[in-house]
Amino acid sequence: MKTGKVPINVLKRSIINEIKQKNTQVFRGAGVGADYALLRLKALEDIAVTTNIYEAPHKLMAALAVYKAGNNMACSGAEPVAVTVSMTLPAGFSESALKEYMKSMNEAAEKLQVEIAGGDTKMSQHVQVPILTVTGIGKVSAKNSMEKRNVCAGQELVVSKWIGMEGALLIVGEKEEELQRRYPYAMLDRIKAMEHEMTVLMEAATAVKSDVSAMHDLSEGGILGGLWEFAEKHGVGLEIDIKKIPVKQEIIEVCEYYELNPYALRSGGSLLMAVNHGSNLVWELNKLGIEAGVIGRITDGNDRIIMNQEEKRYLDLPQADEIYKMNI
Repeated sequence: MKTGKVPINVLKRSIINEIKQKNTQVFRGAGVGADYALLRLKALEDIAVTTNIYEAPHKLMAALAVYKAGNNMACSGAEPVAVTVSMTLPAGFSESALKEYMKSMNEAAEKLQVEIAGGDTKMSQHVQVPILTVTGIGKVSAKNSMEKRNVCAGQELVVSKWIGMEGALLIVGEKEEELQRRYPYAMLDRIKAMEHEMTVLMEAATAVKSDVSAMHDLSEGGILGGLWEFAEKHGVGLEIDIKKIPVKQEIIEVCEYYELNPYALRSGGSLLMAVNHGSNLVWELNKLGIEAGVIGRITDGNDRIIMNQEEKRYLDLPQADEIYKMNI
């Protein structure tokens, strides 16, 4: 199998279908596009749990792993409470570098208002870069839970902030010296500042109050991968106007330089939301200083259509994220 996420058909066939043991307290378990599980331990409140694995050759990725956990929990309607972090470090990894990683993760945790509640750290001769496993834990009240909300044809799809932020941030972090020879420092600084945009907690909380029916945080696979996962999870069709998908010009510039597709690039910090009146949600987000736009709608059937002016094509199965072409 190729680098990146396991293909969806393999995920279904060899992972999800092999989970046989069931427990009545697991209210929502593993599935395609399901970035969190829900544990119902008492009436009127669920526990949201999510786990992500990050290869982290530098400390920025450590922070992104924590943000990802918080964003996954937010998509369930949860209030994040804590994360645990398991680290497998290459032999020879220095204590000073470990301290920098922990500082970076703690700064992300502070922005999410969660505690790093525990974890495990090991050195291994079998890894070349740090491997982080971050588990997030949150609580979901009955009124905020996404589980009783229905996704249906006619609803509109809203995306917050800008796609490709996470990927562009990683590229600049790794290739800044090379990019400085082509682009103004100010442009690269604007991309680096996107690290402050990596949490979706505020837009998720606003969306919950605006009667959003479902949310999906965009990360690996970019907007195209996220749209496919969303449609697969909810069993719906989509009609998307690619011209309405929000993307920053500086992100496009970096992608063109490295011949990457910004629509298939890691998009952490962006949130996909389904709601009856998309323009109302956009208005509420704009009032908070959060950019957002309506990019399309949910349709009957299974067709997942991407429109580019008069050109019409169908959404393909997600491929490996464009970031893997960079070997970072």
